[in-house]
Amino acid sequence: MPISQSDQLFQLVKSLTKAEKRNFTFYTSRIQDSDSLKYMQLFDMIDKQKDVNDNLILGKLKGVDKNQYSNLKRHLYKQLMMSLRMIHIQKKTDIQLREYLDYADILYGKGLYLQALKILDKAKILAEKSDNNILHLSIFETEKNIESRHITRSGPEMVPELIAKCDEKIQQIDNIARLSNIRILLHSHYVKNGHVKNVDELNDFKYRYKWLREYNTKDGVAYHEKIYLYQSLVWLYYICLDFENCLINAEKWVELFDSTPHLIDDDPDLYMRGYHYLLTCTYNLRIIDKYDKYLGELEKYRTDNYATFNNNSQIISFLYVHYGRLNYHFLHESYKEGLQVIPFTLKRIQRYKLKLDAHRILVFYFKIAWMHLMAGDHSTALKYLNLIFQMEVGSLREDIQGYSQLMFLMAHFDAGNDHIMEYLIKGAKQFFNKMEEKNKLQKTTLKFFQKITQAPVNERKNLLKDFDRELIALESDVFEHRSILYLDIRAWIGKKF
Repeated sequence: MPISQSDQLFQLVKSLTKAEKRNFTFYTSRIQDSDSLKYMQLFDMIDKQKDVNDNLILGKLKGVDKNQYSNLKRHLYKQLMMSLRMIHIQKKTDIQLREYLDYADILYGKGLYLQALKILDKAKILAEKSDNNILHLSIFETEKNIESRHITRSGPEMVPELIAKCDEKIQQIDNIARLSNIRILLHSHYVKNGHVKNVDELNDFKYRYKWLREYNTKDGVAYHEKIYLYQSLVWLYYICLDFENCLINAEKWVELFDSTPHLIDDDPDLYMRGYHYLLTCTYNLRIIDKYDKYLGELEKYRTDNYATFNNNSQIISFLYVHYGRLNYHFLHESYKEGLQVIPFTLKRIQRYKLKLDAHRILVFYFKIAWMHLMAGDHSTALKYLNLIFQMEVGSLREDIQGYSQLMFLMAHFDAGNDHIMEYLIKGAKQFFNKMEEKNKLQKTTLKFFQKITQAPVNERKNLLKDFDRELIALESDVFEHRSILYLDIRAWIGKKF
């Protein structure tokens, strides 16, 4: 469903910080047009609203009909964006580079081509520092355009050097675009298909991306080329369940940022994403000391820089840090202590609920349910599992929905609801029958619950032990190992003895 104009404006106003609101008020005070008073009134009304209510606002705006109101919203949106651009131009190198190009174009249009070249010289220095190859090439192309039409102080001797620099940037951009395409292709494949399911899929991936694994990171390779390479390799090895190599490339990713600190300021989100994969890999490999180290570093970075983060970076830092905190307690098996971090997570989910996609909330509810179940609180676990089942997500993260079905059976088993277990197992079977991909863990777990719910109480301990042995055998299968990491049923069984 497309976002309405009112929703877009409402979301933009609500995303503003106090500093951005002050700047907007100052910015509009300098503009004395006939509409300024009206759109400032509109801004103040939206700012005070909790939900979008156009009828209420129209009733308060005197002398404004529906057509004028629509134009007024567009005008306010435009003025807000112009005000935000003025703030962020000092923080974002790319915005400043584009402004330099605009200035050069304006000066050239006035016939002041030497001044335009001077502006471009400043832009080149900034582009070199930021390693933005696409804008850097745009600067060179603008410079070539001027040099080809006028006799400048630079002289013809600089032409070969200018062409060589353009050729270098074109090659770098080509490499970056190729790696960027692979990165998003791998990401898309994972969202649709998940991890490799068998040896044939694994071998196919290794063959298809052999060139990527052997990519030459020689000296002089551009920063963005390296970062796209490391991201692509992280996704490749993650899909292939090769968490050791995934970890190695995630470490290179973060180390690259650490060696170029000003680039962390330019893209804190990508820096934190690198840490997210460090935590994911060390969690899957059960390297507890490294996990604790990386979580501590990410927590410190977030605390030290949170005040400078934009809204998007604040949300990303929340996601990665709070995922990290929950997984910390799963790794350390400190489930009751883990319950103490959940209220903080829920408050953040509530704060950002309009900006979080269903997948993020689904994962949080799954982890929260698991924490409560392992802490012995099966009723609260069932509450969050029911929230998952009520979400309208279609086939999104079907794997998590499947594991939620299994956890649902575990929670009801702990609650002693034997009288409805047969009905619940039937429902879980129906869900798995609709899934395109099923794994051995799901099939084995369903069979276990069918047996144990029909067995006398005095035989159940032996059935649990038999089930545990089956899970140990599954752990040796690399293609089943990931599912066991996601739903650690053996840890749940261990609490039964």
